[in-house]
Amino acid sequence: MESEPLFTFIHCADLHLDSPFEGVHAVEPWVAEILRKATFDAFQQVVNIALQEKCDFIIISGDVYDGADRSLHAKLRFRDILRSVTDANLSCYIVHGNHDPLSGWEPEITLPNGVVRFAGEQVSKFTFCKENEELAHIYGISFQERAIQQNLARSFRKETKEVFSIGILHCNVGGIPNHDNYAPCSLDDLITTGIDYWALGHVHTPMIIHKHNPIIIYPGNTQGRNITEYGPRGCYLTKVYENGNTDFEFRATDIVRWFREEIDISELSTLDDLLDVLIQRREDVRLRAENRHAILRLVLTGRGELHHLLRQRIDPEKDLASPLREGEINHDYFVWIESVTIKTRPMVDIEHRRIVEDFVGDYLRVIDSARKKPDVDQKIWEILSQRPEWTVVSSELEHFSRDELLDILNEAEYYGLDELLQEDE
Repeated sequence: MESEPLFTFIHCADLHLDSPFEGVHAVEPWVAEILRKATFDAFQQVVNIALQEKCDFIIISGDVYDGADRSLHAKLRFRDILRSVTDANLSCYIVHGNHDPLSGWEPEITLPNGVVRFAGEQVSKFTFCKENEELAHIYGISFQERAIQQNLARSFRKETKEVFSIGILHCNVGGIPNHDNYAPCSLDDLITTGIDYWALGHVHTPMIIHKHNPIIIYPGNTQGRNITEYGPRGCYLTKVYENGNTDFEFRATDIVRWFREEIDISELSTLDDLLDVLIQRREDVRLRAENRHAILRLVLTGRGELHHLLRQRIDPEKDLASPLREGEINHDYFVWIESVTIKTRPMVDIEHRRIVEDFVGDYLRVIDSARKKPDVDQKIWEILSQRPEWTVVSSELEHFSRDELLDILNEAEYYGLDELLQEDE
């Protein structure tokens, strides 16, 4: 590979500026302040990398904000960070996605000169030049409205083979699950356009779809905001050389990193043993967070002597999570325990107990039969909606997925089994 690239750029997406962190409870004010600023600080990290690496431009592939209700604070902060980019003679190319469609951008804070925002009517092309040499054609199209159902990728076409081409698009390639299927397209749709590098957005997990001819990348979001967005988050640093040879490298930008850790209780005999393991796991995460803050969910699993104690006498928030948070203010980088979830099982072979012809076996068979029904999630909804607590919890549960509702059923199975076995004893 050549020693000096023709040009270098940063590809990022899904900033979701000013987006709240989900699922973080009982947060101290000093922690809350770090979380509140994290999406902005992560984008600042993107810019810092661009300046340190002497990049030529930054690409933002949609979802600058989290929704149509964009605060003035968020708009001003975004503009100020972009101004530090353009003041350093870097350009910035932005498309808008489903969370920040063009239809929601008025009235608008004026963006600095040197920032290009792609329109939504059709694919536009901008030319990047360096020292009067035409080095790249940059194509893009924004979402005009939130729910774009048409295949926008088919509107792209590379105009000339002589110039490196970049396509910027917020889309779902191949129906990637757990993401709205907006601007749906196939891998073949992208390849046949002739575009050399696809700078995609929408999928929050970093993902290399295609490594060369063309390069197709989802950089993921720049800052994880909930437990499903765990692990490193960031952007891609891309260098383009003569003849179109290209290097790309993931760079982490997250200020706070999410972790989910499972602890098997099967070899633990006392609560002291458990607390020792939890403390050790917290400190392991502190090291793995690589000099950044961490939010940690601890999930207790397995069958063991501690099961009945945990299920019957322990308040996970008060007795486990809260003590583990003490002293975090004294660390340069905190590990905040988001929650301790108990998913342990009684010391009984449930599958064997399920076939025994008695009341406990009947109970387990009924639940297992319900679990296997294709409409089990709908059945769970019907049962929950008949409870007197429904008016209080419905707003929280309405966004639960099928898997989360099945977790509720599984928890009910273990809880009921505990109660029935205690009666047997």
